[in-house]
Amino acid sequence: MEPLQFTSLAAMFFANCSRQDFGGWYKRHNGNWRLYAREKQRDTSIYLAIALNKRGFTAGESLGIIAPSSPEWIMADIAAQINHARIVPLFPNISSENFIFQCEDSDVKILLVDSIDDLDAPLQEVLPKFKLIISISKGALPENGIHWEELVEEGRTLAKQGEYYSWVDDQIQSIHPDDIFSIIYTSGSTGRPKGVELTHRNMLTQIQNILPFYHLNRKVDRALTILPVAHVFERMAVYYYILNGITVYFADSPKNVAPIMTEIHPTVMIVVPRILERLYESMTAAGDKARGPKRWLLKNAIKVAKINDPTKPATIMARIYDRLVYRKMREAVGGSFRVVVSGSSALNKTILRFLLNIRLPIYEGYGMTECCPVISTNCKDENKPGSIGKPLAHLDVKIGENNEILVKGDSVFAGYHNMPEKNAQIFTSDGFYKTGDQGFFDEDGYLNFTGRIKELLKTSTGKYVSPNPIELEISRHPVVEQALVIANDRKFASAVVWLNPEGARRLLKFSKDEFSVEKAMQSLRLREAINRHIGRVNKKLNHWEQIRKWTLIGDELTIESGLLTPTLKIRRKIAEARYAEQIEEMYKSG
Repeated sequence: MEPLQFTSLAAMFFANCSRQDFGGWYKRHNGNWRLYAREKQRDTSIYLAIALNKRGFTAGESLGIIAPSSPEWIMADIAAQINHARIVPLFPNISSENFIFQCEDSDVKILLVDSIDDLDAPLQEVLPKFKLIISISKGALPENGIHWEELVEEGRTLAKQGEYYSWVDDQIQSIHPDDIFSIIYTSGSTGRPKGVELTHRNMLTQIQNILPFYHLNRKVDRALTILPVAHVFERMAVYYYILNGITVYFADSPKNVAPIMTEIHPTVMIVVPRILERLYESMTAAGDKARGPKRWLLKNAIKVAKINDPTKPATIMARIYDRLVYRKMREAVGGSFRVVVSGSSALNKTILRFLLNIRLPIYEGYGMTECCPVISTNCKDENKPGSIGKPLAHLDVKIGENNEILVKGDSVFAGYHNMPEKNAQIFTSDGFYKTGDQGFFDEDGYLNFTGRIKELLKTSTGKYVSPNPIELEISRHPVVEQALVIANDRKFASAVVWLNPEGARRLLKFSKDEFSVEKAMQSLRLREAINRHIGRVNKKLNHWEQIRKWTLIGDELTIESGLLTPTLKIRRKIAEARYAEQIEEMYKSG
């Protein structure tokens, strides 16, 4: 294994700030882009570290962050590292009970927020517990609060004394690669949240070993950050961009991703499947809006992109459609993408095939927070659509009992924070981390995901049902937003199905003014379409896995509703509790 290029993430960050050709970072605010030049990044991080130290922030303590992705988020991360402290990412929709637990468990002394007003009332009530509250935005402050700019100015004034610069240098030099830089709490569906301890070595090894997969060029590449850096997937990506020295654009909201892409023409981006699903919907909707020959052209181009094998040379018709249709689709998302990595969960196969055929470079991967996070990934030179790629070179990945994916290597964490009993259970006798996921290696060495052991459902007849593959298959229909399989302690498997409003509108051929979710929910045609689709899915399943009944839900799936995790995965237990009445109705008879 190659030695680490840097001993800490902070050292790597400051090395990047010294590059003359580093274009800096941009933050979108009110439709405009604000530049954070390399000198500003360097100075602000140092001033913040000095001010925090002067206020008593010490090694081993934690700084919690509950704010959207931004340059300030990353600079606070660096400032904490200089103080030999840890960052604890927190999410705004977290329950006050879990919020308090995570902060106490990880010894969070200082809290960074974007705005006090944006916090839910229960979270605002616990703010007095902290030593200091830092608000990035101007606005109301609690008694223990200070605005970001004021704190940075404190550090700037202290830095003029001179000796603080040598203190900063000494602090960075004394960071050990095995020091913990972050504790990230997993959003487990049941029980106590688990704090994943990640070290500098974990992250540095990870990003260094991704270099051969994706070759970025700081002269031409521009990265767009739209996912929360509170999640390790996007945070790892930002550190990877730092290692490569490329310009990074921090979006203000995922909802603005369409205009942003045409503004900045990004070349690289990290996504989760739901973002690509929305992109697919907007692209294929063009065929419904068109009239006459243009409608025929778009409909046929879309059909070809959905059915052609993207691993084979393009047909003559596909090349014609590329010139007339697909090129315009690419231009609608900036027209410059070289790398789009999708993770967190599997992408619908039809959508993946479509996006690859219109020549968007989508690469699926697989990972876990505990592995910092990437375990395997596809890339330009080695891409097998439908698989989750090949493992990173530094990792030893094998298939254990019950087809469980086992992982060992320097980017794999050493254990959960303050959970010695749990840590004794999660590793094999020879040191492999037990992921709880099932998979297999195919004949070409690509890893394939088949389900989650921890989510196996057991029917009352003793049969096991793996819900994830079934849910993915049900969700392939355009009118289905998401599906949740129910089978635990039940006599048969059923499903909760969430409506995709745009897909429903197009199936029913309503204009936007005519359409409503209420009309769609009452449509016999729509329900028959879902029923036929579930029938086709059932033909591929064992009889005990087949969906006997299903119920349609018209509610919107959002993070704010509590139904989705920050990485847009459905929260199984919360969904089951919220729709308990509809679920019980399915089991009243039959």
